[in-house]
Amino acid sequence: MAKKIIPTLGVASCVGAPSNSCATAPAVLKASGYSSLLDYSELKWKPLLEVSNKNKNSLNVLNKQSCLINQFSRQQIENKKSFLVLGGDHSCAIGTWAGAMNQLPAESTFALIWIDAHMDAHTMESSPSGNLHGMPISVLLGEAGHDLQSCYPSARHIDGQDLYLFGVRCYEAEEMVLLSKKKANVFDMQRIDKDGGTQKVLFQLIETISRCYDYFAISLDLDAIDPKDAPGVVTSEKTGLSANDLLKTFEKLNFSDKFIGLEIVEFDPANDGSRETEKLVYEIINSIYK
Repeated sequence: MAKKIIPTLGVASCVGAPSNSCATAPAVLKASGYSSLLDYSELKWKPLLEVSNKNKNSLNVLNKQSCLINQFSRQQIENKKSFLVLGGDHSCAIGTWAGAMNQLPAESTFALIWIDAHMDAHTMESSPSGNLHGMPISVLLGEAGHDLQSCYPSARHIDGQDLYLFGVRCYEAEEMVLLSKKKANVFDMQRIDKDGGTQKVLFQLIETISRCYDYFAISLDLDAIDPKDAPGVVTSEKTGLSANDLLKTFEKLNFSDKFIGLEIVEFDPANDGSRETEKLVYEIINSIYK
């Protein structure tokens, strides 16, 4: 059987993160021998989007980056192709999902599953670090404030009720206030454990979303995963989702034509001495695109 061709964009950028080495992630993944793990799909790489990291947290750079990624995701949806974006830091999500909102039919319903240790819902005013990788959700919701919001290349925002955060375990009060105001769905680690664990809760969540929405997608920050399983990340947090549980859940699911795209971000090769995170990225891709 012919393999599925997955249009793939590598975003070689760490403009919104404290690391510089996460910008090398797409090139490392493109050259990786672990691509042989793909049983059902083949990645069709676009030229790497290389972004200058000299001016950290530059809104001008973020704006250009977002517009270019928006063009990629928008084009794939127009072509009815499920796509893959590989970062880079999580600020690339601003462009990825702006493209989706621009191209999906206005009357359609769309859910975004955001798998992350963090809420990424800060604004320029609330962020203790000022790092843009902690702010994309506030932008996607249309709540980021004028200067940062102007980097979002779409007039259509994601409704909070259609946003599902999964694996959260580190956040500030300001982020929770914003997400509560927007009625976003938050599955933190405490809730996941109480409701039966990753495999049960994530399986039921994706099954329900795939039934109830016209389209859905996943944005996966690798720091959602326990650092014992994925050490090669930008901002590591203790404990987290088991890589094995995540893979088993994805393998059990049938990702239909409603699934428009996958984004995997915050891989930092400098912290991945054993290359187990690099391998895990390909295992995740294989478990979803089958």
